Amino acid sequence: MTATAPAPTLDTLHGTSLVEAYLKANPETRSYIHATLQGTRNSGDDLVDKHLKPMIDTVYRQIRALVDPSSLTEAQARMYIAELAVFARHNAQFLRLAAAQVYGSCPALGHEFDRNFLEEGGEPGKVPAHYILYTRALLADLGLCVNGHVPADETAKLVLQHQVLVNSHMTSLIAGGYYATEGVAVAETEILREITDRYGELTSGASGAALKHLDYYYRLHLDKGHEAAQVGGMSVEEAHIEGLARFIRQSELFRLDLPQALEGFLQIFNAMAHWWTQLTYRARELN
Repeated sequence: MTATAPAPTLDTLHGTSLVEAYLKANPETRSYIHATLQGTRNSGDDLVDKHLKPMIDTVYRQIRALVDPSSLTEAQARMYIAELAVFARHNAQFLRLAAAQVYGSCPALGHEFDRNFLEEGGEPGKVPAHYILYTRALLADLGLCVNGHVPADETAKLVLQHQVLVNSHMTSLIAGGYYATEGVAVAETEILREITDRYGELTSGASGAALKHLDYYYRLHLDKGHEAAQVGGMSVEEAHIEGLARFIRQSELFRLDLPQALEGFLQIFNAMAHWWTQLTYRARELN
């Protein structure tokens, strides 16, 4: 059971992180993670359902509270939008690299990465590359051009950590790291939608469905019945999450090392939570 604790603030986070704070408040998860890393727990289902999913949900609720999209100024919202576009710029490339790295040792995982790559990178005759859709929507609905944006140091660091991960020789590490990347995708997309809505409200008085190109982009990712959804009953992002969770759940079947997969998850999940925190500090400086 996930414990409740006082919501972190920018001031109380000094010297710690959202992930560290969560594990301190939830000693059962901390113990389970430690035991898995030491090889004395081997249930991928328990790891995903009882520990990693609740941690993702809680930490990203806290991130949303720290960002507080409804209170952002125009400059703050613009900063978040530009920085959040950077990873989308590289994600398809990373998925293709990840697929190439793992095919030799785990063809099924390589196939899953390729499936995600074709959705993100644009499959001929289907929906265009998601980054193209998004950047065009920002131009059409908000007049914002993020193409070629030079990232802030914390964003460049996050991109580097992903690049190092997908070039790893350790298939299990890549599987766990990409489960973290995809595991947070729904929450991040929902936060981003609130931020672009806020920018639209401040600049033109429009938000939600009135931003029709952005609305299509968000529904593409989050709606179960969207034309882009390829797995019945799940949105595009939900299918990505569950597709990769399968390799953590059934690590023995796919001959993956569960402690190593957890290491990959922790590397990327900590990196992404840290990135969001640093962006909130940067936003405060713009206030």
